[in-house]
Amino acid sequence: MVRRLWWCLPLLMSERLARREAHQVQFATEQEFFDAFFAAMARGHWWGPKVAAKWYHMVYIPAMVRLIARHHKARPEALALLDECRARGLKMAIYSDYGSVEEKLAALGIDKAQFALLVSAPELGALKPSKPCAQKVLDMLHADPKTTLFVGDRDEKDGASARAVGAQFLLMGD
Repeated sequence: MVRRLWWCLPLLMSERLARREAHQVQFATEQEFFDAFFAAMARGHWWGPKVAAKWYHMVYIPAMVRLIARHHKARPEALALLDECRARGLKMAIYSDYGSVEEKLAALGIDKAQFALLVSAPELGALKPSKPCAQKVLDMLHADPKTTLFVGDRDEKDGASARAVGAQFLLMGD
């Protein structure tokens, strides 16, 4: 991502810092989350929150989706596992720390119809590992944490989300 967006390195760095700051705060709405997030990105810089928001939604996230499409595809065994889970009637959800969930799935070659729920943490007012957000995901699925498995690639975010609500966690690596 840095190589692709080198020309806006200060914005990339401010996004990373704002993300670290925001992950510990729960907001009532997605709008409140993003207002605070973009204000944090703009703090101490020449750009304001509106410029940060425009860059994030029109440059950063689309670049992320393009990079996923160019360099990543779902593994055949992962697709087979999704098919098997769906055939067994298991409810599956995507709970992402970033938006554009449908676009990222399409970039990976994964059918969004596999999932009962597609949601990003900011839509729920925070970033992972927010316990209230993880609980909202369970509530939206009508899922019992005792019989729920969170699968993710970051223990400090995905695993902590699972543990916060009493669910199991499976760490997936490259």
